[in-house]
Amino acid sequence: MSKKAMIDAKAFFEGLDQVSKALQKSSYPALSEVSVSVEDGVCILTATDLDTWLTKRIPAQGDDLAFVFTRTREVAKACRLFDGTLMLELEETGSEKSKEWRLFMRCGTRAAQFDVMDPELYPVYQSFETESSFSANAAALYARVERVSYAALDATPNAQPRRTSIQFSGPYVFALDGNQLACDTDPAFIFPRSFTASKGAVSHLKLFGKQDVRIEFGKGRVRISDGVLTLDFHIPSMDLYAVDKAIPQSYVEVFAVSPKDFLRELKYLKGFAAKERRPYVRFRAGELVMPVSSGTYRAAVQCVGENRIAFAFDLNRMIDALRQFKDAPSVQIKINSAVSPVLIEAEGRSDLALVCPIRLSEKLMAA
Repeated sequence: MSKKAMIDAKAFFEGLDQVSKALQKSSYPALSEVSVSVEDGVCILTATDLDTWLTKRIPAQGDDLAFVFTRTREVAKACRLFDGTLMLELEETGSEKSKEWRLFMRCGTRAAQFDVMDPELYPVYQSFETESSFSANAAALYARVERVSYAALDATPNAQPRRTSIQFSGPYVFALDGNQLACDTDPAFIFPRSFTASKGAVSHLKLFGKQDVRIEFGKGRVRISDGVLTLDFHIPSMDLYAVDKAIPQSYVEVFAVSPKDFLRELKYLKGFAAKERRPYVRFRAGELVMPVSSGTYRAAVQCVGENRIAFAFDLNRMIDALRQFKDAPSVQIKINSAVSPVLIEAEGRSDLALVCPIRLSEKLMAA
């Protein structure tokens, strides 16, 4: 039995490329591939890791059909070179208990043939019942997520959801891993409902470009769509962090440094810390001191303002925090004591970073 459908080749490739961003390696073969279905004049491309779903809807003509690719990335290479009308011909052979599917793709004089899987092997997308929704610009929201995502840990089976998530609450988009926090504030945009998402899931916001999107809330899920591309992901069950309470309202010392110069000196020190699991740096009045197994290394950065309080920090976390402001001409560093969080922000910007200090050990003090 053979079924045929036609679709624009460029649209098919772009959709395949977009939804493939959600693919992960899996011991279950179908979850490592893209599902394709044509029904009622619409071709739907789907990829999922069961927590995150990406779907793309494209106009199509012809028979209803469905299959799952076995080599999605190889198919994408072929589709990239197709132009014009793409013919999909699905051929089904064998008996009920031992069926086989073969896909023929033809576009002009070019063609490709692939074995594909039974669509019944693919997980079923659960229905979504909208409880509430709001609109936002995808590019603006993605920029805020990108600004703070470095402060969230990569997800692992034992990691706490709060430490691996991007959190959205009130005017804030923020992330924290327990040792650092990055926060972006937009008083002109208040999220009507607070929620959290893995940084992997919300990284797909960039696929929507500069369009406005609809953000819908269901039971334990969020769905983001522009009517053609849809991102659906589970939200972890957890209490959101009260980020506004974590930010001190006054400081004992405030001084300014050039983030470009500070980063340059930190990278110099990092060149001697390759074998260190946690390289720590002592800072006071612009002087940087890093004792490691191979020796003690020093650098300096010019400070504008007084800094008498000596404090220490994790080298890599401070580099991450300063990169958030790498394009700013100057940043303010605000501290209250050697054991209180170090706040970093730049004039005229709505974002900030908090870095937890390291205890000033005898080794750091003696260096």
